[in-house]
Amino acid sequence: MINNKKVSVLIWFLLSILWLSACQSEETQTSPPEKEKFEKKEMVAEGLTSDIFVENIGWLSDSEILTVQNEDSNTSFYIYNLYDGSKMKIYEIPSSYVSASISPDKEKILIHSAPESYSAQVTIIGRDGEVLFQEDVPSYELTHSWNKFDANTLLMTSFSEDWSFQVFQIDVEKGIMEPLDVEQPFVQWQSDSSVLFQDWNTEEVSVSAPLVSQNILDGGKDTLVDSSVHFNQFKDSLLSISSREEEGPFTYQFITSSGEIQTEFTVDLLSRYSDWLIPYYDMIDGKGHMITFKANEPGSFDTYTGTFSLVKWDTVSGKETVLFEDLPLEPIQCTPNGEICLYGNQLEKVIDLTTTNIIQLLKEEGADM
Repeated sequence: MINNKKVSVLIWFLLSILWLSACQSEETQTSPPEKEKFEKKEMVAEGLTSDIFVENIGWLSDSEILTVQNEDSNTSFYIYNLYDGSKMKIYEIPSSYVSASISPDKEKILIHSAPESYSAQVTIIGRDGEVLFQEDVPSYELTHSWNKFDANTLLMTSFSEDWSFQVFQIDVEKGIMEPLDVEQPFVQWQSDSSVLFQDWNTEEVSVSAPLVSQNILDGGKDTLVDSSVHFNQFKDSLLSISSREEEGPFTYQFITSSGEIQTEFTVDLLSRYSDWLIPYYDMIDGKGHMITFKANEPGSFDTYTGTFSLVKWDTVSGKETVLFEDLPLEPIQCTPNGEICLYGNQLEKVIDLTTTNIIQLLKEEGADM
């Protein structure tokens, strides 16, 4: 005779197994495996051909860069995707290319070309290659600075051969370029209505100068820092580098819009013949992270044989993280999310800050695919 109690227990056990199997099946269907969920995309190494490569300009997104290459008698501009290797040509000019830069909102590209001697052509295009602004400017040399607060405006300085200069304000949306009355040529936006510059004394040689803010509406001026070796206005903070002693050490100060010192970092800079070397750096706006190089030994840059460390500074907490301890000093530009950076004299390599891998983007001519 069958024991009813034993039958009940057996039925309960079988039902429990079926229920657990159903739950596991449902979980498998709705939740991807951990490996798949966190799998990182692989970058395409050596996806750019060296014999026509000119340079990479910078990031248009976390996966796309603007790259420049020579094609026959023209200079062409491509959007290149690092993860699938695709390239899309967006613009070309005759072979009079000088330089290019990307707006802070990643939607516009400024191209500086020189079709004639002592003359510059400034062209601003959208990501689709549409010309948004174009102007010919008499110029021996040209510099510009995008507005971090309004990507439709920028400042441009045109130098003559005798180094006299004129500063212009460009409004891309309105299509106008107007002279701006400022006393110094190297100017950056501080806000929608004010600019920043170092007020150099023309009567004496110096490696530092007061950092001044000027209202472009009424001309009013304020001194923000009494003595600054270098400055850069970011969207969330102002960087000023200064020193209490002529020989250093030097302090990187990050200043809020209200004028308060948010954080500061003290380093030794390498000396040069007439000034101090400010190592390459990049600010990851929105995260408050600055990626920069630090010399591992003191000395003079002209005779320096030591190495450089790549470090990350958190400009909010004041924390410093060493990312690499031995790298050549070369330009660097990081993605908006701060995970990878273009690196090299032509930004031809990529540093993955999450894995410490360095990937070569250039395929040498004649190398096998």
